Amino acid sequence: MRIHHVALTVRNLGVSIAWYADIFDAHVIDKYEKHGLEIAQLKIGNAWIELFAGGESGLPDYRKTLKGDISTVGTKHLALETDDLDALVKKLREKRVAFETEMDTAHFGGRYVFIKDPDGILIELYQK
Repeated sequence: MRIHHVALTVRNLGVSIAWYADIFDAHVIDKYEKHGLEIAQLKIGNAWIELFAGGESGLPDYRKTLKGDISTVGTKHLALETDDLDALVKKLREKRVAFETEMDTAHFGGRYVFIKDPDGILIELYQK
């Protein structure tokens, strides 16, 4: 078994596709409608992300920070691995991406930092 994709609900499909393309060089693999939903599948490196459009309520306040969300049962974040975290962080700061945390070390080795997408979804950027 292996993970095929991660699905995220976003407010605006076009805005999110543009953001993921700009920030992570994501490529649209497929875009379609099903059951009244707009859906896009994106590829970032060897990772697949599925975006569902139409998130109307947004994240509740208590889930908008990493610390606040950790105590809520459910999926926490999307983690993407990079070979050069310092270069990626520099690029994202230049693009004014919202950072949730400062750089930190992982207990199992490596370093990480958290950012937020346009809808406040937490994304961990990790390097071994």
